[in-house]
Amino acid sequence: MERLTLDQASALRKMAWLKDRKAKYIAIASGKGGVGKTNFSVNLAYCMALSGKKVLLFDADLGLANVDIILNIAPNVTVKEYLNGSAKLEDVIVHNVKGFDVFPASSGFMELTNLADSDFDKIIEMFFYLDKEYDFIIFDTAAGIAENVLKFIIFSDIFIIITLIEPTAITDAYALIKVAHFQAEHLIPYVVVNMVNSDKQGKTVFNNLQKVVKNFLKKELNYLGSIKRDANLIKAVSKQQVAAEIFPNTDFTLNIKEISKKILSLNDKNHQVNFNQLINMRG
Repeated sequence: MERLTLDQASALRKMAWLKDRKAKYIAIASGKGGVGKTNFSVNLAYCMALSGKKVLLFDADLGLANVDIILNIAPNVTVKEYLNGSAKLEDVIVHNVKGFDVFPASSGFMELTNLADSDFDKIIEMFFYLDKEYDFIIFDTAAGIAENVLKFIIFSDIFIIITLIEPTAITDAYALIKVAHFQAEHLIPYVVVNMVNSDKQGKTVFNNLQKVVKNFLKKELNYLGSIKRDANLIKAVSKQQVAAEIFPNTDFTLNIKEISKKILSLNDKNHQVNFNQLINMRG
């Protein structure tokens, strides 16, 4: 019997991982920066861990780390050291940060903002080993429609878009939905409207966005919920603390907890990952 080549062995591992993967993968994205995406990701990870789930928060803004800043941690090694081979996977993960684990990104490295195919392939292979360790793996992606962002979306089970009531944020959210639709048509985005004054306002934003998406893309969206504007979040950020931990009964935290419950009840599973498209994607 012929020995498998490295490429063949890697392909078989990918197929096995896709068929039997245990964890549920969540990509959290936004069309533009400044919409509260990373705060949402951190607090969602906290609330899901509070529900008894084993969670890994993966800072997928690989060249502009923010998760570690919000959590006030100073990792010794990051994704950069993992990719260049100077650190092992187990050395990078920061364990039990507020009840969940963190895979930190690096700051100020342009080469990480648009990974070579071989580097992204190495990231995918990382999950062959991490998959069995977690119930949920959350990707806090970079803002916008960069190639790295789309790749994380493509192999996720749940694709969440964070937007605001502002016209520019809504327009950019649509742009992200459009680009993601042409890369992974089977994924139905979940929308969260942040910094609203009322639930009604959030639903109005979602309904308007849904009309545009239906009209131009013939695609449905899912409304995951809205998050009320809350001054306590600013206080938590300035202290580099998790808002849901230090302000457990505020509007922000209650909204995040409600969204967390909805996510925990979802059965979405992405069985249509195209690895050739994922690794060789352009534009």
